[in-house]
Amino acid sequence: MNLMTLTGVRGGGGTTTITGMLGDALHALDQRVLLVDLNASDLLRLHFDVPHADGHGWVASPFPSDWRQQAFELDDHLTLVPFGRKAIEESGVSHLLRGDDFWLQVLPDLDRDFDWVLFDCPPYPNRLAPALRFRSTLDVLVARPDIAAHVLLAQIGLEATSHLLINDFDPGRQLECDVVLDWHCRYGARVLPQPIYRDESLHESLAYKKPVTRYLPDAAASQAARTLAQWCLSTRSAAA
Repeated sequence: MNLMTLTGVRGGGGTTTITGMLGDALHALDQRVLLVDLNASDLLRLHFDVPHADGHGWVASPFPSDWRQQAFELDDHLTLVPFGRKAIEESGVSHLLRGDDFWLQVLPDLDRDFDWVLFDCPPYPNRLAPALRFRSTLDVLVARPDIAAHVLLAQIGLEATSHLLINDFDPGRQLECDVVLDWHCRYGARVLPQPIYRDESLHESLAYKKPVTRYLPDAAASQAARTLAQWCLSTRSAAA
């Protein structure tokens, strides 16, 4: 089983959107995929038409062994576990806000059912789930190529075992090209080979409550997601 943690260098960088479309792209390659939302904003569910008012979510589980009761089977071998913000709003639950302990206990139960588990992690400066990141097969930071992200990433640093995924890149903007060039010079092969280019269909797909890979399979973002999914598979095959 491969464990992927995805984290935004800052909020609003599109990490949740990427988690949904990359998980869907892996599923289209006959992979068994579990998507887990660790963000209290609880937005990953919206990409799969799960209402925000629905009470399901892993924070509503009294014990880690009960996680399946909070999951949604989106398709054969594609499963989503929302965060469950409604449970917090109604009961004041707070002791499960850190997902590390909960999901570390669940991991042994996942190996027989899933090839990939993707965790949508909270962004900096509240980057949680350090133990999950330590256990991850692929730890991915997501950043838009703007100056704010450039400065934050320089402050944070890219760990030796982490990768950088460039999102919302407009090659027609010289400043963004300069930032991307700098990142390639600084981080080399740790920058994922396929950026996500700016694509309005990403916003439209959320409005239709679908990952872009389902809403517009021929969109540039959908093609990028499939390329990234293929890269994930080839990287893990090479590592094995």
